[in-house]
Amino acid sequence: MKFALYSDIHAQVPQLEAVQAAVDKENVDKEIVIGDLIMLGPEPEVVVENIRNRPNCDVVVGNLDLWAVNKRWETHKPKSPHQAWMFDMTKQTRDRLSEDQLKWLGMLPFSLSYMPEPGHEFLIFHGTPHEIGDESALPLRLTDDEVKDQLGNVSAEIMAHGHIHGPSVRKVGNQTIVCAAAVGMSWDGDPRPAYATVEYLGNGKWDAQVHRVEFDCEEQAKHNENCWIEHGDRIAGMIRTGTFWNPEHMPH
Repeated sequence: MKFALYSDIHAQVPQLEAVQAAVDKENVDKEIVIGDLIMLGPEPEVVVENIRNRPNCDVVVGNLDLWAVNKRWETHKPKSPHQAWMFDMTKQTRDRLSEDQLKWLGMLPFSLSYMPEPGHEFLIFHGTPHEIGDESALPLRLTDDEVKDQLGNVSAEIMAHGHIHGPSVRKVGNQTIVCAAAVGMSWDGDPRPAYATVEYLGNGKWDAQVHRVEFDCEEQAKHNENCWIEHGDRIAGMIRTGTFWNPEHMPH
């Protein structure tokens, strides 16, 4: 059984279309989107409809999806000017979505599990197995012991997540962890959109690979600079460079 996985689209339509064109060539059994369809981009409503109408596609909710659904600005005070900017963007993003789209986002599952053979589980979540990404994450800088602490008692042979904007495949003990992010913008220094493939080969053997997609980013960067989002230049810079707009304060 073969899976294609991608995440952190962040309301960026051309990057999504480029990744989907690549995924369409992979001949997979199941396509999975691992959250953060919206926020940090100008077309949330277009991205949500794209994914809703994507055949053979399962979807996990992301933390920023729920920010819009749950009106996070009403329940949390911003801890920094950056978060205040994000809360304002959340309000405007929600205004661009229909009630039906918001209801669909709010009903998405926290995680998904697949078992091609008994005892061989593939677990998929946005942030960590126990938290959506607002408080914890699985960045590559964590030691193996720190990753094990985040995983807790999860026994899946292989896991996939988004949230960390740079794809990777990591072995921790006897478990494999795949980061499939990101479509909309990367933070690992490579601006190309990313996705991952995971294939079960039988007898407990898995093959996991990450892929980058060639993409001419300049037109979309300019679009973000001139769109409705305040400080769209920050987003444009991330699209162009593949690095977080404020490198001194990475979000996770």
